[in-house]
Amino acid sequence: MAMIEKIRNQKWLVITVVGLGLILFLVTGLIQNIDKLSSDSIGEIDGDEISAQEWMAAVEQQKVLFNYSGNESSLSNDTWNNLVESKLMKDEFDAIGLTVTEEEYDQIVFGEMLSPFVKQTIYGGQDSASVREQMRTNFDGMEPARAEGWKKLITQKRLKEKYDLMVKRGLYANNLDGKWAFKQQADKVNISYVVKTYAEIPDSTITWTESDLKSYYNKHKNDREYKQETSRTVEYIKFPVQPSSMDSVSIRESLTTLATTFRTATNDSAYAAENTSVGSIPTMKYHSGAFPEPFNTQVLNDSMGKIVGPFAFNGKMSIAKVTKRMNEVDSVKARHILIKADRKDAGALAIAKAKADSIKNVIAKENNFEAMAAQFGSDGTKNTGGDLGWFGRGAMVKEFEDASFNGKLKQLQTVTTDFGVHVLEITEQKSAVAKVAVIERRIEPSAGTRKGAYSLASEFSINFADTAAFRAAADTLNGGTPIIPAQNIRPNSTTVSGLQDGYSVVSWAYSADLGEVSQPMLIGTDYIIAALTEVKERGVPTLDNVREKMEVEVIKEKKAEKYMEMMKSGSLQEIATAISSTVKNAENITLRSGNIPNSGVSQQEYEVIGIAFGLKKDFISSPIQGKGGVYVIQKTSDVVEGVTTDNYTADRDGLMTNLQNRAAMAVFNSFKEEAKIEDNRFER
Repeated sequence: MAMIEKIRNQKWLVITVVGLGLILFLVTGLIQNIDKLSSDSIGEIDGDEISAQEWMAAVEQQKVLFNYSGNESSLSNDTWNNLVESKLMKDEFDAIGLTVTEEEYDQIVFGEMLSPFVKQTIYGGQDSASVREQMRTNFDGMEPARAEGWKKLITQKRLKEKYDLMVKRGLYANNLDGKWAFKQQADKVNISYVVKTYAEIPDSTITWTESDLKSYYNKHKNDREYKQETSRTVEYIKFPVQPSSMDSVSIRESLTTLATTFRTATNDSAYAAENTSVGSIPTMKYHSGAFPEPFNTQVLNDSMGKIVGPFAFNGKMSIAKVTKRMNEVDSVKARHILIKADRKDAGALAIAKAKADSIKNVIAKENNFEAMAAQFGSDGTKNTGGDLGWFGRGAMVKEFEDASFNGKLKQLQTVTTDFGVHVLEITEQKSAVAKVAVIERRIEPSAGTRKGAYSLASEFSINFADTAAFRAAADTLNGGTPIIPAQNIRPNSTTVSGLQDGYSVVSWAYSADLGEVSQPMLIGTDYIIAALTEVKERGVPTLDNVREKMEVEVIKEKKAEKYMEMMKSGSLQEIATAISSTVKNAENITLRSGNIPNSGVSQQEYEVIGIAFGLKKDFISSPIQGKGGVYVIQKTSDVVEGVTTDNYTADRDGLMTNLQNRAAMAVFNSFKEEAKIEDNRFER
């Protein structure tokens, strides 16, 4: 008691000490957080560490250029991919002196030499003098930070375009290359053969040991086919969160209450906007059939101001009030054939108009719009009969919109715009018959319903906290709940098999231990519980990671050993008898043939085919261990060489085109494979 009394008498001292302690605690924590922020690493790209500050700056710069609409995973991935490209290619660009001058930048953004990136990303594939001029105006009025961000990104992409073009132009195929390309598909040989496929041999007849598996692993673990990237594999189940009948009743009751004051509201649009769900459109132009019956009939026929509903439709509960009667075309479906021309070039425009008039006359006579679109169209609609789909007012340039909304149904017109001359036909029209104010409520689970679903899911994850228990319990949950596998999830994945927004699962998988079961994660309308079933790190795989795949190959090797011994001597017929098979024939085999005809093997047997071309006529080979079976072959004809009429020119050009089309991506991928890239975004 004396001690307590003493403390009371010195309470000012206690308060001071406690206060100083709290301040010290907060300051220390702040310093630690600052230190942590400055030392945090997002990852590493070719020896260059990406700090948290650099990462956040890059994300902010990316964010102001594009509208990600809350899609944080796409924002993160686009930013990371741009950083990887920039870091990996900078030394290459500098080494060969690649630059983008101010004059070039102006030309590729606003001039007649638009870069592919600019044309596709900024211009949406469209290009005309007026569009380029409008884009210049837009950039001139842009905030300096955003304009600088665009300049940096466009310059980086332009350097990559120039580099890729240099790589492409640096590849060449000569006539000797063309000759070998030709011979691979034109030279032919005939063989007789005996094969014992691995599929024919029961696995139960083969004996192998763990030592055999380890030996195979040590021999092949560095093979390209077994090298792996960082990934995780999970299995997950869903606990659906569905609105209960009581949730629907509650929403209906709230709308019924609102209907009373909605009926007498003096400003229907304002009242609807104030009371409808966020994101809903409070007023709409009504087309017949937009609401289900009998509510559609009520909107069409009831008196003005009467409340329709509540009614459930498309996952929402609604009430509606007709505020105006009308009859106007507000959306059309049309098709067109575009003859491109610059309207400032009088000569080119006249030619385009004449061509369009001729096409229109043919269509009027032959009723062959789709065929004419395929033959003469010059934009992306040519392959779909010129179909533009449905569009409303404001979606098209003024001249095209006026013709579409003022023209008659099925009428053929020619229309001139900045893009050229269009042959236009209106195929369908929709008219609004009323203006309606609408108050909507999404039919969603209440907080109580969500809480109940979470409790069930949470109880499951607590009670079945390892992979085996997770699987066994899922098999009996609600009569059997499907377990959904999601294999080889990469660190930067935005989706997981069966889940459009899989970021939560990806993030959890990279912080969990093998065999761990997650707590419930709300994704969409489901609680997800996942189990981490496999962990892979980049590089040489562990034996467990490739055990199943390598077991198959070990068994194949054992089958090959057994049957190669049985097939090592005798005529083809004797060998066939020894292994209970038959002698088969294959004609016109080429070096490009993927496998041996009639063998029953789907795997590519290039080694067997190569041996067939190299054998002497009538010579019987030793047993060959193929990809899909064991072969013994006899060459029954000399190689029949193909005959060219163009000195291999077509094959040379085809080979060169193929090489050039693949070169840029192949070079960049080789940089990525050789560089040390650590992506630690998922760990934050």
